[in-house]
Parts: sequence; C-alpha cells; structure tokens
Amino acid sequence: MANEISNELNSLVKQCLSIIPTATAKDNEITMWINAGINDMERQGIDVTSNIADGLIQGTIVMFVKGNFGFVEAKEKELAQSTYNQLCTNLSLSQKYLLEVE
Repeated sequence: MANEISNELNSLVKQCLSIIPTATAKDNEITMWINAGINDMERQGIDVTSNIADGLIQGTIVMFVKGNFGFVEAKEKELAQSTYNQLCTNLSLSQKYLLEVE
C-alpha cells in the first residue's frame, strides 16, 4: 500500500512539474524532494503518514517539490515556497492533521 501511494505521489508530482510519466531521469531527485517535504511537514507537527492520500497533504508536498526542484524560474520557486509555508501553517491549525503527542 505504501509503495502504491509513493508511486501515485511520484506520478502526481511529475504531472505538476510537466514531466512526462515515462521519463525517469529525474526520479531520484523527485523522490528526494518528496521525502524531504514529508520530513519537513512532520518536523512541523503535521501527520503526513496518516493523511498521505489527502489532497491537501499531497498538494502541500507538490508545492514543496516545486519550490526546490531543478532549475525553475526564481519567481515560480518563490511562489511555490510561499504557498507551501501557508499550507503548512493552515494544516497545523487543524487537529485532523496534527501528529499525536504521546
């Protein structure tokens, strides 16, 4: 199941970056940024693992990748990073998306 979600998320990110699904040259970089986005969100107390199929979580991960991936125009990266930060702030205000504190 986790691998299926991972492949689905990878395909979604590729689509959002305008990369054809069969292209594999940037797969390692995309996977690295997806994992970094997930780790960053969890660092902020957002429960990504339990909500990975949620569109809001996936969209936030996409914004993280777009804000850090490759050689994209600086203004696009800035917008994606700003959007990512706003989404993380909004997610952290909802109990549904917060990590359980033990």
